[in-house]
Amino acid sequence: MNRREALASLGLLTTRLSTPELTETYRRKRVLRVAHLTDMHMMPRANAEVALAKCLHCLQSMKDRPAFILNGGDTIMDALSRDKNTVRKQWNVWNRIIKAENSLPIHACIGNHDVWGYNGSKKDPLYGKAWAVEQLGLSNRYYSFDHSGWHFVVLDSTQPRPEGGWYTARLDEKQRDWLENDLRKTDAKKPVLILSHIPILSASVLSNQRVQKNGRREISGGLLHTDAADLIQLFHKRSNVKVCLSGHTHLLDRVDYNGVTYLCNGALSGDWWDKPTYHQTRAGYALIDLFDDGWVERTYVAY
Repeated sequence: MNRREALASLGLLTTRLSTPELTETYRRKRVLRVAHLTDMHMMPRANAEVALAKCLHCLQSMKDRPAFILNGGDTIMDALSRDKNTVRKQWNVWNRIIKAENSLPIHACIGNHDVWGYNGSKKDPLYGKAWAVEQLGLSNRYYSFDHSGWHFVVLDSTQPRPEGGWYTARLDEKQRDWLENDLRKTDAKKPVLILSHIPILSASVLSNQRVQKNGRREISGGLLHTDAADLIQLFHKRSNVKVCLSGHTHLLDRVDYNGVTYLCNGALSGDWWDKPTYHQTRAGYALIDLFDDGWVERTYVAY
């Protein structure tokens, strides 16, 4: 019995060939490939600098190279608790390598470690996100753009805690209103990709030992979007939202829920450059292939 006969005997052949979703795969067309690099944690450290340069060379030398890079945040090692001189050195490393080794356009979002939260700097004009916005060349801390028939939305996940200090994962009210309006204005037939630093929805956070307390799981407000339920409801109203990309956890996972694919794409720095593997996820980046019908495919490249 050959494979075709075996499938027919199980009643699967006719079903699979007549399934609209499967038939559609033969008609869909890839319209764009992008690279998602997240959690680079750049600093003056030889192995980090060499790895970023090599990664950029690899992307640019691919026969099927990405059109641009989505920078998922935590571009530098840490600005939350560091003095100005230390933070400046970290940004200098990133900018020097990007200028010398990269020709691909970059669209970036702000990670929690990109925020300058040093207590002694509160009166400095660069305090908070202003420095990251400047260094990443952003027009605003959140924004959107169109490319190759897709609509891209870049969010700012990191907000001050209500009681003060940094940080909790959510959208501020102004950004939430902007997002709803942006999605409303987008053609309902145009698929949407959303980029955030901190995951909106993730399964791998449940494996984090820090969330397991006294026989229960307690997920902190800095690990996963605290407004996830609201955002999921918003995406449900806008069925053209197809994929959400994130980093932050340094882990690789995928959650498909309610028509949206949530992809958490590891970290280029692995275990913050100390080891190439963080838990079970190798250091790496993701290639994201986007199709004309809203289909998305991910290839994770362990680096």
